[in-house]
Amino acid sequence: MRGGLVFKSVIILMALAATCAAAPVYAIDPTRPPAGRVNADAASESTAVLRLQAIMVTPKNAHVVINGKRLKVGDRLGDIRILAIRPHSILIDRQGKREELRLSAPIIHTSHTPS
Repeated sequence: MRGGLVFKSVIILMALAATCAAAPVYAIDPTRPPAGRVNADAASESTAVLRLQAIMVTPKNAHVVINGKRLKVGDRLGDIRILAIRPHSILIDRQGKREELRLSAPIIHTSHTPS
């Protein structure tokens, strides 16, 4: 009985030692960009795919958040310019063409019951 306990303890210690020895292999940062990637690529990608994340409208002004950047009407982000901010969408000009970006459809819809 006692020999089995010693054997199990040795096996557990060996497994822990092996895990610690292999730890540097797993310590690579998964968010690190691939080697050789240039920042110019990231700048062109940021304007290629536009993610409208938020629209904030107050009586005094309106702002949007696109790709993490806060913008207002007239501001530019890469090759786009904000033309109009609406409650659920925005109008942009990209290389002379007008496009509308919409927020995703709301998840929760209020029910309307006839009175």
